[in-house]
Amino acid sequence: MKQLMSYYVMDDDTDEKIREMTDNLGLDGIESLVYGTKSRDLPGKESTIGCHLNYWPDWMNFWLGKRELFEKEFPTRDSLISYYGGETPEEWLETIRGNLRAAAREEPKYVVWHVADCMAREAWTGKFHYTDKEVLFETARIYSLVKNALPSNVTVLFENIFWPGLNALSPENVDYFFSLLGGGNVGLLLDTGHLMNTNPDIRDEKDGADYVTKVIKNLGSMKDLILGMHLSCSISGEYRKRAAGNIPGEITPEVISRHISSIDRHEPFRTEAAARIVEVAEPSYMTHELFGKGPGIPEEEIKIQMNAMKKGYNSCNRFSLFVAYREK
Repeated sequence: MKQLMSYYVMDDDTDEKIREMTDNLGLDGIESLVYGTKSRDLPGKESTIGCHLNYWPDWMNFWLGKRELFEKEFPTRDSLISYYGGETPEEWLETIRGNLRAAAREEPKYVVWHVADCMAREAWTGKFHYTDKEVLFETARIYSLVKNALPSNVTVLFENIFWPGLNALSPENVDYFFSLLGGGNVGLLLDTGHLMNTNPDIRDEKDGADYVTKVIKNLGSMKDLILGMHLSCSISGEYRKRAAGNIPGEITPEVISRHISSIDRHEPFRTEAAARIVEVAEPSYMTHELFGKGPGIPEEEIKIQMNAMKKGYNSCNRFSLFVAYREK
């Protein structure tokens, strides 16, 4: 298993700086955040093991041509172009292809593709216009149209979010989605925090690990699709219950960001729960996707979570297994 951190390569970074940063944290490399369509020719390629693609949370209405719905969110031509990179679904597909090409130039082993749809108001109401299967069907359709922009040796890992799509990773939906993909170099990226957010009754890390490992085990043989993981802890059930239905008078990007970050905490695990989850999932790539107290690398949070994993294996007299597993 390769341990990584989520990282956006900056203009003033150097190969040596990035390598020193990961070495000091005991990591194997980075999962680079690639949101644009053009190669930035930045350093860090030798440390880049995965790339996180751009994500458009609200896309189904636009993709399906439901103008009466998407124009409520994007009323002007400029707002459409700013969000989708074009005025038509065809132009948006070309934006996605450009993003895939930009990621491919980093020469990653894998890329991460979010699978979810949510209109702004729905983030508060929890009442969604589309079902999981509708989102999965259209995601597979889009993937079939753009996948040739990516080299066949790069694995596409599809990530769960707590909205319609892969959502709570039910076996039925996972089987349905991957049957639509028709094989190829694909897999699952299990985001533990996102999955925890599908259960508002989680009270602590033990509850979270119980829930996540149960979901993984329920996948049966499809558990082998889990090739990647974003490891973080998110216990936000109380906030979600308070916020449910309380739609702000004005929904600005800042308001949305504050709301989503209150749900999706990206906090480090501090207990053996982390090791329990990783041991059951057995991913090939595990990214510490954490928020820090300010701008910059969340070094303290990464160290906390890595220590929690080690404590978990120690408590089971399996620290040697942990070390060996890291080298897989």
